[in-house]
Amino acid sequence: MRHRRARDLLDHFEAKAYTWRFANGGLKVRALGGVIAVLLLASPSGCDKAVRQPKGEEGVVLSADVPVRNSTAVLAIELTRLQRGEGVEILERKGAEWMRIRTRGGVEGWVEARYVLSKQAFEHAQALEREMAMIQRQALGQLVGSAAIRLTPGRAVEENVLFYAPAGTLVDVLRRERTSRLGREVLPRRYQPYARRARVSEPMPPSDLWYCVRLPESFLVRVGWVYAPLVELKVPDRLRHLQGEYTFVAWYELASVEDPEIGTSYHYLTFDTHRTAPVPGTDFERLRLWIWDIEQHRYKIGRWEIAHGVLPIAHQRDATLHRFRMRLYDPKTGELTDVEYLVDVSDRFAPRLLRSRP
Repeated sequence: MRHRRARDLLDHFEAKAYTWRFANGGLKVRALGGVIAVLLLASPSGCDKAVRQPKGEEGVVLSADVPVRNSTAVLAIELTRLQRGEGVEILERKGAEWMRIRTRGGVEGWVEARYVLSKQAFEHAQALEREMAMIQRQALGQLVGSAAIRLTPGRAVEENVLFYAPAGTLVDVLRRERTSRLGREVLPRRYQPYARRARVSEPMPPSDLWYCVRLPESFLVRVGWVYAPLVELKVPDRLRHLQGEYTFVAWYELASVEDPEIGTSYHYLTFDTHRTAPVPGTDFERLRLWIWDIEQHRYKIGRWEIAHGVLPIAHQRDATLHRFRMRLYDPKTGELTDVEYLVDVSDRFAPRLLRSRP
């Protein structure tokens, strides 16, 4: 059918064709009919179909009610709105701020890039979320500024940024890692037995601390890495001033007691690290049992132990017994071993910390 149409058009135009003669000698060119026929015969679809634009990169909308505009200008016209989880095609990027997209309904327009994540990055983020699914919250934190949530730790490049979470967002801290200062390579954990004794002579090289965090359910992407200085750990008020040169990495509420003057108070188990010179390769280096003294109306240390270990810590509570499973470095060999601590709170006024025997 396509060839018949082309032949009919060719016959029509050949009847009206004219020739050009060039001054150097006798070459005849059928100026109109031949050209049109060649174009029609060479086209894979002829006049039947328009040429389809190539398919763009797939993307996923991260927020609800995202406006699609006809341009990036301030007074642009809103064409439609996108909903969280909706799929789009990414047709073009304009710097780091804007994307031109095509909706499933065929509407093309511009959206702010912070609201759309490539499908490939979204799938990688989902894989990270599945990897961290069984890890309990180690500490509660809050973002102190708009923070980049990244697929991997490191701030040398922007390619690993998934999106930006707003200031004030509460997050669960799950793990900790260090990278070289302004780098992206995770530093190996080079723990040396009795490293605390050599702390002064072998200072740690400059590095960046990172937290792997879990965000609230209102976020489509819920797990990622964030630069630790952008997270304020929400240590309970009555514990906060007890940190001193050691800061709390993780803390667990054990049991409550009623103080006749202050009211309800809690006993805690904390995992601590040195504020300025942590033991290389560790996330924490000691644990302390804090007991609320109802006679003195303050905390006292019921027991503490040196414990060079890494996150995460698994916590399980029975009726009057808390179990804490973790990995600690063997002080002689430097190997990580599984260790369990128990806290018996059957006597609410005198909890006991015990190390479970292997």
